Amino acid sequence: MIKTYKINKQQVQKRLDLKTLENVFLKSVEQGTNCSPFESQAILSITKKIFMLDDSQPDDNIKPGQMKAIGVSFNEPAGKPLSSCRMLECIITIYNGKDDDYIRATQGITGLRRAIILRVTAQALEQGVLLTQDDLAFHILHCGLRTLNRDIRYFKEQNIFVPTRGMQSDIGPGISHKVKAIELLLQRKNTHEIAKLLYHTIDSIERYTHTFSRVVYLAKQGFDAQQISFTVRISDNLVNQYLDLFNKYNNKKYNDILDSICRATKLSEHDIINSDDNQPGDKKNLLKIHFQRGNKL
Repeated sequence: MIKTYKINKQQVQKRLDLKTLENVFLKSVEQGTNCSPFESQAILSITKKIFMLDDSQPDDNIKPGQMKAIGVSFNEPAGKPLSSCRMLECIITIYNGKDDDYIRATQGITGLRRAIILRVTAQALEQGVLLTQDDLAFHILHCGLRTLNRDIRYFKEQNIFVPTRGMQSDIGPGISHKVKAIELLLQRKNTHEIAKLLYHTIDSIERYTHTFSRVVYLAKQGFDAQQISFTVRISDNLVNQYLDLFNKYNNKKYNDILDSICRATKLSEHDIINSDDNQPGDKKNLLKIHFQRGNKL
C-alpha cells in the first residue's frame, strides 16, 4: 500500500487517540473485567455522568503555564506497540514566565521551542513518562514533525539527549541538558555562550551550577547518590550524571575551574541540614559539626 499524506495523517491521529484519559480508562476496564469495548464505553459514559466529570473544571495541582500530558510508562520496553503499553499522566511546563519571555526576545521562536522541548521531556522523564515525537509536535508544540526532527537533530549534534519514546533504547549514553551546561562551564565557556547554545536563561544556568555545587559538596561529605537525591530533591539519575561529570573533570587540568564553580555557590547550613526532618541522623550530625567549625564550602 502506498502511504499518502492522508494515510500518514490518519495513522498519526490513530496513535494520538491511544493516549487520551478516556482511552486509558477504557483499556483498564476492558483488561480488568474482560469486557468488550462496547461495554467499557457504556461504563465510561455512566462514570462521567455520576461523578460529573467535566474537562473544563480547573485542576488545583496545575499551576498557570502547566498542562497534563499522557505518555508511555518508562518501564515499557522499546518496540512494544503503543496500543499495548501502559499510559501515565505527567505535568509539564509549557510557559515558564519571564524565563520564556527572555528566551523568545533574545533567541526567537526557534529558541523558545527548543527550550520547551528540553524542559518538558526532562520533566516527563522525571515522572517516569516518555513522550513521543507525535505528542510533542501535535499536542504540545503544535508544529510539524519535520520541525521537531530538526530541533532534536540539533541537540544530538551538541551531544544533548532529548528523552523521547522513540529514543528509549538510547537512554543512558546521552546526558541531561543540565549536565551539559555544567560541562560547558568546565570547558571554560561563559554563561552567555551556554545560554545561547542551550536556549536557556543565565538564571537557569546559575541554578544548575548551584545544584551541581551542592551535589559535589555532599558527595565529599560521604553522602551516597540516594541520600544526595533525597537532600537536594533531584532524581537519582541526575545525581549520578553530576557525579560522573565531577569525576571526569577532577584532575590537574581542570582543578582551577572546578574549584571556582564549586566555590561560587555558598551553601548555608539551612540548605542542607534542615532540608528534611527524615534525613539520616548521623549525616545530619556530621554536617552540624562541619558547619559549627566554620569549614564551609
